[in-house]
Amino acid sequence: MTSDATTRALPNGVMFNAYPDSIGGTLADIMDVLGSAPFTNVFSLFYVLPTFFNSDLDRGFSVIDYDLNQELVAPGDLQTADDLDIGFAFDLVLNHLSVNSPQFLDLIANGEASHFRRFFIDWNEFWDQHGEMGPDGYIVPDEEYLKLLFMRKPELPILKVRFPDGSERPYWNTFYQEVSYLPLTREDLLELEDVTPEAAEELVAIYNQALEEGVRPDDIDFGTWSDHRSDVISIAEGRRSYLGQMDLNAESEEVWEFYDDTLRKLHDYGAQLVRLDAFAYLHKQVGESNFFNKPGTWEYLDRLKTMADGYDLVLLPEIHAEYGSGLHEEVAQNGFPVYDFFLPGLVIDALDRGTNRPLIQWITELVEQDLHTVNMLGCHDGIPVLDLRGKQGPAGYRPGLLSDD
Repeated sequence: MTSDATTRALPNGVMFNAYPDSIGGTLADIMDVLGSAPFTNVFSLFYVLPTFFNSDLDRGFSVIDYDLNQELVAPGDLQTADDLDIGFAFDLVLNHLSVNSPQFLDLIANGEASHFRRFFIDWNEFWDQHGEMGPDGYIVPDEEYLKLLFMRKPELPILKVRFPDGSERPYWNTFYQEVSYLPLTREDLLELEDVTPEAAEELVAIYNQALEEGVRPDDIDFGTWSDHRSDVISIAEGRRSYLGQMDLNAESEEVWEFYDDTLRKLHDYGAQLVRLDAFAYLHKQVGESNFFNKPGTWEYLDRLKTMADGYDLVLLPEIHAEYGSGLHEEVAQNGFPVYDFFLPGLVIDALDRGTNRPLIQWITELVEQDLHTVNMLGCHDGIPVLDLRGKQGPAGYRPGLLSDD
């Protein structure tokens, strides 16, 4: 890892990368190892993956909040790291938060009255006047805009959320989502008018059996009890649960207050380096791609960098992109270190083919272009391979570090 004089410089050294429970069962077990004789003064930074925080999905990258996960981390672990002169590197997941975050739970509980009404992206508000309302209650963007969207899943990036008034609101959801329906009890249905205990028993049996068979509530056939169908479905919909990661609305000042508060927390934990996970999805604008659009993405990064400088933190934007796109050079030119996703594939290629030419080419570029990198030989995402490819750009095709063959 090399330092960058245009940012908050980090000392050269070796960074240890692990989850809090990668060795033993808690972070304390890892700190015991790092404090033992063989590892004294070996590592200058410890990149702890985000189960360090409270999370519920995606091996930590679906963050609930940035408080310490007390099942794995204790305040004493932070003091041990300080005593060993080891700083921390953490992730700040810029684009999204868990549906179980306090902000999203408040939105579901309070709807229009929620303080966090604009903390997440209301899909229909975003695309208002730029598409047609579809039969399922969400706007389908006009083709000129739709073709620009970078999709992480086959369908539109939407999670429909039920507000307390019974209305369904589509919210932007780039990554994972899951909606679950809870079984009903007889008591749940006895609150309905004209439903006898016997009818409640029958309706619950039909509903729960269909649920076990994977039938969605809207598709359940209640047979002779169909007169009560809409009431039963309304109760079921009001008690559904969510799992997933909701995109943040960076047009909201509440989101920037959240970022600032989070950077302060990370500093207080002993952070020196903050990796910006999924940052390229954050800036969204009608008529632009929802991945690394410009200049909006750079404007957001500049604002974050100003915040981070106030806490003496170095920001490391995480960017997976083809070498031929030149995005790594653009990141470096804007004063950020580069997370070197090219190195592991080039090392494997050198060992496999017995030639170091592509690896030397990359090392030469690092020196000649003064690119400051956080080097790595593997990460939680595995070993990137597609990053080594070339890409067609405005100036023509730029070859990759390795051929597509």
